[in-house]
Parts: sequence; C-alpha cells; structure tokens
Amino acid sequence: MISTANIDKLIPDFLMESGHFYVVITDVEGKIIKGNRNFERIAGSSSKKEFWKYLSINAAEEFAYSLELMLSAPKITRHLLLEHPIVSDQQFSQIWWEFSVITTPDMDISGIIGVGVGMQFLEQEMPWNNLVDVLGFGKITLDSNFLVKANDEKISSWFSNDLNPWIGKSVLDLPCLEGGKDLERVIFQASVENKPTCFLIQTKDLEIKSFASLLVKAPEGYHLFLVPKEVASAHGTLKPLVKPALLESLAEATFVLDMNGKLVQQNNAAKNLGRIWKGRAYSEGHVLSFPNQTNRFNKLQKAIDDAKIGKEADVELKMLMPDKEFAFWRASARVLRTEDGGFEGMLLSVLDITSLRHELIQLYRENERLRDLALSPSHILRGPLSTIMGILELIDPKQLDDEGQKLFGYLKPLSEELDTTIRQHAKKMSAFI
Repeated sequence: MISTANIDKLIPDFLMESGHFYVVITDVEGKIIKGNRNFERIAGSSSKKEFWKYLSINAAEEFAYSLELMLSAPKITRHLLLEHPIVSDQQFSQIWWEFSVITTPDMDISGIIGVGVGMQFLEQEMPWNNLVDVLGFGKITLDSNFLVKANDEKISSWFSNDLNPWIGKSVLDLPCLEGGKDLERVIFQASVENKPTCFLIQTKDLEIKSFASLLVKAPEGYHLFLVPKEVASAHGTLKPLVKPALLESLAEATFVLDMNGKLVQQNNAAKNLGRIWKGRAYSEGHVLSFPNQTNRFNKLQKAIDDAKIGKEADVELKMLMPDKEFAFWRASARVLRTEDGGFEGMLLSVLDITSLRHELIQLYRENERLRDLALSPSHILRGPLSTIMGILELIDPKQLDDEGQKLFGYLKPLSEELDTTIRQHAKKMSAFI
C-alpha cells in the first residue's frame, strides 16, 4: 500500500523514461490514469481506457479478480503474470506485474499502481535471482536431478519454520507438493528443453493453497521461484442462505452476506446495481465493501457493520451520477437467523427511489411557488393600502363640503375593513402553508 497526496507525481522520472520496466496507474475501476513510455508501446494512447482491454481474456479475468481483492484488502500486494496481445504478430507478450493500492493521506483509496518487467528481458538481460528482490519471489535451489539444495527465508515462512527435512529430497517427493501433475510435466520439459517455464503449484494442507511458479536453469542445477497466488473461492462452495427462486422474485436489488460480510448470493437486480455503482457486478465470494468510495457509501457500510452484530438499520443514499444528476436509494440491512435464533447472515436490500425523490423535490418546489402566489396578494395590496390610509389621516374633513364629508365618512371605514381582511387572509395562508 502506497500513500500519496498527488497521484500524478507518484512515478519517478527515471521510471517514466524506462525502457525495461512497465509502469501503469489506474483508478479504482481499472481505468488507466497514467503509464510510462514502455507501457505506451503496448497500449498506445490509453488514457481513460480500461487496463484489462490490453490483456488476453484469461489475463483480464485474473486482473479483474485481483483488483476486487486489493480494493477489499488494500494492504495486500498482487504478483501476476499477464499476457498482453501484440497486434503486429498476434502473439502474446508476457509481463510479470506487481500491483499495489494507492491511498490518500486520509486513507481513502485513490488508485492502483502496477510495475512490471517483461519475461524476455528477464530471460536475456536480468539475472533470475533478481526475481527475489524485484517481484517478491521465494527461491528453492535444486541440483541437476531436481533434489532440494537450499531455500530462502520466504519459502521457510510460507511452508514451515524448519525445512531441513527437504534437503536432499526430490522436489516431487515434498509432502506439500506431492502429486502435482503440472510439476511433473514441467520438470520433464525442463530436463529436455532447458527453457524457463511458468506454471501453477497447488499445495496440500497449507494456508496458502497455490503459488505462481517459475522453473529456470541455473549453473548449479535449477531454481524454482514461487510467489503466493490466492485463488477465488468457487461459487459452488458457498452455502446458499436464501432459496434462489425466492431471491430472484424480489424486486429490490438484494445481496445475501454471511456474518463476515462476504457476498454469498445476489439477484440480477443486485448485479445490475453493481454495474451502476462500480462498473461491474460485485463478485460473490468476496467481502462486500466500498473502500474506494467511502464518502458515498459510509452510511451503507455502517449498516452492514451493525448487521454483523445483530443491529438492523435503514439508510438512504444520495449520489451524484456521471450525467450530473443525483440518484437516490433506500437500503435495508436485515439479519438472517437460524431456527434456534442465532445469526447466519444478513440480507441487504436496495431500492432505487430516484424517481420518487425527484417527484417529491418537484412537489416541494411547486408548493414553494404556491406559497409565494398565496402570500403575494397580501404584500402587493397592503403597500398601496397603507399609503391610502396614511393620506386619509392627513385630510381634514372640516375643509370638505357636505357631500365630500359624506363620502369621506364612507371611505375611511372601508379602508380599515379592507386592511383587516387582508391581514386575516395573510394569517390564514401562513397557517395553511
């Protein structure tokens, strides 16, 4: 995780001009903000375009998963081998990337930075041992018969505190790696071709279930480089908490979460809502959180946190959309209970009330105009009437003839009656409005 107040000045000048390293900065939705000269050879003028558009299909899926993972857990770093299609010869350029989250000094997520190095450069111009320092790999040293000779501290921390039993054993006989068909195939291929080979190692009985791996020829035998690679939970392993048919029958966008906040189920309306809020549906199997839009979703996040401890809540969200118009949603967080009354999850329902809100705003504006229209006569009439009453006070009836005194006697009471009527009308309208 990297903290900076100015994301545009994050990349040093030497990296911007580098011909060896690829550097890219994206926003929280994966749209490219900035890339260095080397990256522009792949993407050209890529500003405001999605990073995944410059990847193969499989690589794009891997990047999308990693982006989701990093936004839900900003402190992690992701190491990925991604394939970038080259238009000229329809081949793939493989680049090892390291992605980290960028935050503001206030700890709001502002983007993602990726630093990569081409496989061809690694093979031809850079010692393989530098993978340990540059991209965070661990290294196992093998002899020419693929027997373990040594390993570094990262390997020790990932597998065990004491790896002495590994020394002298075939890498195929290591208990945690035993039975890996990919490893057998790669070893056979390496012994024949002596070419660097990337593959995936699935482990046994370890917290880290899989590693991105690279086997390369070395003067003393071989080097096996490993880096942890988290694999998304299979959707089939998530226990449904709500019957799918019932979930789809709900008109509101509905998310079903477990008590840790992990998204277990969602209906189609919820998937569409995800596309509105973040550009794509939220991924099942991941914690439903909104780290990149804290200010917009702080009420919703608090409702989810409260539901984790059994406290239900209703909140309203207001967001400024790309079309410069405000949109509104009403969200309800409800606890799902087991038959014995315990908590097993939560139901997050979100209803779009934008049209209703706009109607209420329009009604409020119309009421304001009606109020102005209702009160206007009082203001319009009382001004001139007060002037007339003031003039009447200045007139001396004794200076008028008999007919004038008679008319004056009618005029003054009528003006006072009109003043009283206007005051009463204004009072009634004020109370009504």
